[in-house]
Amino acid sequence: MDYDINYIETSYNAKELHDIFIKEFIQFRKENNLTQELFAKYSNVKREKIARIESNYSSPSLLSLLKILAPIGYTIKIEKVKKN
Repeated sequence: MDYDINYIETSYNAKELHDIFIKEFIQFRKENNLTQELFAKYSNVKREKIARIESNYSSPSLLSLLKILAPIGYTIKIEKVKKN
C-alpha cells in the first residue's frame, strides 16, 4: 500500500516557500493588470498592507490573505507535504 499517495513532494523549506509565494503573488497581480489599489478595493485590505506583504516587510495573516484572494476567485488549500 502506498501511504504517500495523498502527499505532494517539495524540496523547499518554509522560508523558501514564503519567498516563492510572494514572488508568485506579485507576478499574478501584475499579469492580471491589478494595481495594489485595486487589490485593496476588491479585498477591503489596505493598500499599505498589500505593499508591506509584497516588499516582504510583513507576512499576511490568514484572514488578510483570504480577503485578498476571495474577490479574485482564489482560496488557500492545505496539502500534505512529503518530506525528503
